[in-house]
Amino acid sequence: MRLITAVALTAIPACPALATDWSHKDWRVSVTVHETTEDRHLTCRASTGGDGDPVLALSVYSGDVGPPYSYPMAQVIERAPRGYGTAMQQNQPVDFLFDFDRGFAITATASAGFDSEGIATAETQLRPQDHLPMLQAMKQGRWVEIWAGNDMLYEASLSGFTAAYGKMMDACGFDLALPPR
Repeated sequence: MRLITAVALTAIPACPALATDWSHKDWRVSVTVHETTEDRHLTCRASTGGDGDPVLALSVYSGDVGPPYSYPMAQVIERAPRGYGTAMQQNQPVDFLFDFDRGFAITATASAGFDSEGIATAETQLRPQDHLPMLQAMKQGRWVEIWAGNDMLYEASLSGFTAAYGKMMDACGFDLALPPR
């Protein structure tokens, strides 16, 4: 009986952590389980912001291909109060400026519309070739300013990002290493 228990306990660390919520400094990680009769997959998400502010988030799905072939896309998600519009407008460029190099910026395009309840929403879409440079810059920085046109939409803290990214990737079974910038 002890041998069986010892073998079972040694197998536990090999399984990805399935904690549903975890936070480190200014970032949160959530894991959602998707079960069917054939498969069990996870969606792992890391985010900061919210509570009235836009959300800077990234997510991975355990059933997808991951690094080094594909990296998660960081995006800003904005929801306006009922009856109001979003600051980000359809097809508007949205710039990400980092504290460590004001000359370095990554630009995304906004997609805006309404959800099923009639609430105005908007989110950014990065070009695929910008996914990895964005993650590398987020790992290096302390904060990122997000600009919609000439207006600063949000200043997101990157305190805790590296730990949250690692937890998110590990929970979904992906390599957490990012190549150096």
